[in-house]
Amino acid sequence: MADPTDKVRRGTKERDGERCVACGTQWGLTFQHRRAVGQGGSSLRPGYADGLAACGPCNARFEADMQTLALLNGWKVRRWVKDPARVPYYHSASGRWYALTDDGPWRVHIPRAEAVEMMLAVYGPDAREGAA
Repeated sequence: MADPTDKVRRGTKERDGERCVACGTQWGLTFQHRRAVGQGGSSLRPGYADGLAACGPCNARFEADMQTLALLNGWKVRRWVKDPARVPYYHSASGRWYALTDDGPWRVHIPRAEAVEMMLAVYGPDAREGAA
């Protein structure tokens, strides 16, 4: 996957309150690709729903020891998910679930039950286990 534009990077960090979605730190923020970008990826530039603000250490851990948690919290999405905006994400710093849009750097607070239903619609019944 190609790199996001500076506008998308900036908007994503602002949307997420200039905090890492996982640990809440304000330091060392990166653009966390929600979809896998390795092994050739795509030439398409990621949009707002493709990314989240994450610190460097958490970003790296999403691919290692925190991978399952990252998938359950929407910080990562499965490679086959065509529209990452269909997968909500949990923002640890605010303790809330959010739905995203690719139209701009906006998020909408949603109840946990709605987040679970969105996950079920994308992933099926296994998505229910472990939702924060």
